[in-house]
This record gives sequence, C-alpha cells and structure tokens, in this order.
Amino acid sequence: KDVRDLKRLLLADEEQIARNFVRQLTVFATGAPVGFSDRAQIEAILRKTKAGGYGIRSLVSEIVQSELFLNK
Repeated sequence: KDVRDLKRLLLADEEQIARNFVRQLTVFATGAPVGFSDRAQIEAILRKTKAGGYGIRSLVSEIVQSELFLNK
C-alpha cells in the first residue's frame, strides 16, 4: 500500500535482503556472475555478519576477504 508496508515486508526477511545484497555486490566487485558453486561462500559471508545485523561495512569487509573476491 505504502512505504511503511514495503519497509515491513523487507524487514520480515532480513537475511534474504542481505543475501541479495551480497550477491549483487559480489557481481559488482568481481565483474563475474555469482554461480551455484559460489553459494557456500555467500552463505559463509552471511553467517559471519549475522551477529552484527548484516552491517554494510561488515558485508563489504567479508566480501573483500572472501575467495570469491580474491580468486574470480
């Protein structure tokens, strides 16, 4: 209906929003699409950043240190 409803829907599944953000940021950072074989590394990044509420700094830091970024 409005922005408040959109916000409520987005917050209902915070992990899925973070997952999509990590996937898109990884594509941007590496210039390569994220494939099925990269799923475990994406999930590892999410696990490491969950306690901090998926903060952007934490997500970016984990992506830059990941095998996805270093080897693609």
